[in-house]
Amino acid sequence: MSNARLPDKAEQAEGSDSEAGRTPRDMLANLRHELRTPLTAVIGYSEMLLEDVAEGEGSEILSSDLGKIRSAGKGLLALVDDALHPDKESLGANLRHDLRAPIEAVIGYCDTVREEAQALGQTDILPDLQKISMSAERFLALTDRVGDFSKIEAGEIPFRLPQEATDTSAIVSDAAGPPDGAGVRTDGDPLLIVDDDEVNRDVLARHLGRQGYATAAAENGIEALEMVRARKFDLMLLDVMMPKMDGYETLRLMKADPHLRDIPVIMISALDDIESVVRCIEMGAEDYLPKPFDPVLLRARIGACLEKKRLRDLEIEYLRNVDHVTAAAAAVEAGEFDPATIEQVAARSDELGQLARVFQRMAREVYAREQRLKQEVHRLRIEIDERRTARQVAEITETDYFQELQRKVDTLRLRSDDAKP
Repeated sequence: MSNARLPDKAEQAEGSDSEAGRTPRDMLANLRHELRTPLTAVIGYSEMLLEDVAEGEGSEILSSDLGKIRSAGKGLLALVDDALHPDKESLGANLRHDLRAPIEAVIGYCDTVREEAQALGQTDILPDLQKISMSAERFLALTDRVGDFSKIEAGEIPFRLPQEATDTSAIVSDAAGPPDGAGVRTDGDPLLIVDDDEVNRDVLARHLGRQGYATAAAENGIEALEMVRARKFDLMLLDVMMPKMDGYETLRLMKADPHLRDIPVIMISALDDIESVVRCIEMGAEDYLPKPFDPVLLRARIGACLEKKRLRDLEIEYLRNVDHVTAAAAAVEAGEFDPATIEQVAARSDELGQLARVFQRMAREVYAREQRLKQEVHRLRIEIDERRTARQVAEITETDYFQELQRKVDTLRLRSDDAKP
């Protein structure tokens, strides 16, 4: 179970769940968080089922009852938020009854829709319908275990939920049916969902899958940090209240790491108080969404974050390419330039790419001119050597001594010719 007052490092290390020092405001936040979690599942799955049955046989019948389930879930959410608001002075004597009536209606409508779906042959919606029913049962169990709400006003601890009351693994794993995973993007890295509640992870992954995003999931901050260090993610959707390492600490460590700080983070939490929102934004979060989230708003916020990341990535790539061109200029000056070093920059279609292509062409022309000059110098040296040799020969042959030797050679040659028979 999540704690309202997030544990410090010592408490996390010891796994302490001590309630000492908790204020009524803390306990209200904790209770509100526990009750909102199953309502997130009820609303999320019912919205997806409404989309699924919209075009099928008997859509009007199924949509009507599914709409009642969604409305009941949203009504309960409003009631929980109002009745358990931290500034409330009194919780109301009939709060337990007020909470139980709508959730029992949800369970009843689930049974009705199940029968209708089976009669219509739309059995593919049964797994998600079962998840709604199990989440409603979970909410009902929570209302049974909260004890005397009035004790909160005296600063006493009203409840301690056993682990099985908050275990959500069965809701996802036993209700059959994997996420539909529709529309996985091919133009980016996955989005990482970090939440200790398996139902929350499943609902969010399903919604994102329908919007065309690939996703991965982590159960806590420690696992999330290991994952973002091992592979690339376009964005992180981070819960605030988690065991082992909460969202605040996870966000702090990410923003302190130069390799991770540019990953956009959207906080998603049942904590809806303004202090939590401000704290996350000040720590570097891009945005903050309360649970249960609105799918349209979620799409808009994720789209805005990814567009901002795309522009940032383009800026980083641009600056990196400018560095390549600068290094190429230094290489030209040192006579070590290789045009291949800026091929990637030259392939750009913008002004920087044009500059790189001009620079590349000019560098090649300079290189070619240097080669021609070297060849000309080489030929000139050969000519100079030949002329120097000729001059040296002429200087020798034009001396009196050489002329005298030449005459003697000619005389000896004539005598030799005369002596021949």
